[in-house]
Amino acid sequence: MTLSDNIFTRHLRRLCLAGIGSELIPAFLRTRLLNMLGASLDPSACIWPDCHLRSTNITMGRESFINVGFFFDGAARLTIGNNVRVGQFLSVVTATHDVGPAEQRCTIEAVLGDVVIEDGCWIGLNVTILPGVTIAKGCVIGAGSLVTKSTEPNGLYVGSPARRLRDLPPGKPKKGKGRTAERMPSPFPSTQRAGATVE
Repeated sequence: MTLSDNIFTRHLRRLCLAGIGSELIPAFLRTRLLNMLGASLDPSACIWPDCHLRSTNITMGRESFINVGFFFDGAARLTIGNNVRVGQFLSVVTATHDVGPAEQRCTIEAVLGDVVIEDGCWIGLNVTILPGVTIAKGCVIGAGSLVTKSTEPNGLYVGSPARRLRDLPPGKPKKGKGRTAERMPSPFPSTQRAGATVE
C-alpha cells in the first residue's frame, strides 16, 4: 500500500466514523456499525449521537450507556465494563506527550495509555479522563472532574484533579438516602435507551 492509499483509507474511515456518530444514525444501528468497523460493543450497549470517535479501539460491556457529546481520541484502547452510565460530554484522552526542553516543551512522540472504566461506574457531565487511568468498579465521578490518576473502588471522586470525597457502599444504598426527586419514565423510545436492541 502506498502512502497516498494509506492517507485516503484513514480519511475515509474518519468520515465513516463521523457519519456514524451523527444524529442521522439511531443508537441500535450505531452499535452494529461500530462493531462492523472493529469495535467490540455488546449488543445492549448504547452510544448516543454527536459522538466523536477517532478510532474503533473501544470495548463496551452489557447495558452500558454513553450520553451525547462523547469524545474519544482513539490513540490507545478504551475499555468500558458492564452497567456503566456516562453523562453528557465525556472526553477520553489516551495520548499525551512528554515535557521536552525549553526550545520545544511538547515533544513530538506520543505517549499512549489505555483507559479502563470498570463495572457499575457513573461518570458525570463534562468529565475528562486522561491516559493510563482506570476508574475502579463502583465509582462515581462528579460533573466537571478531571481524572488524572486511577481510582480505588466504590468512591465518589470530584474536582480538578479529581480526589476521593467519600466512600460509597458496595451494596444497594439504604432507602431514604439520596435525591428525593420524583422518578419519571424515560421520554425516549426504547430503541434509543441503553439495553435496547432491535432485531
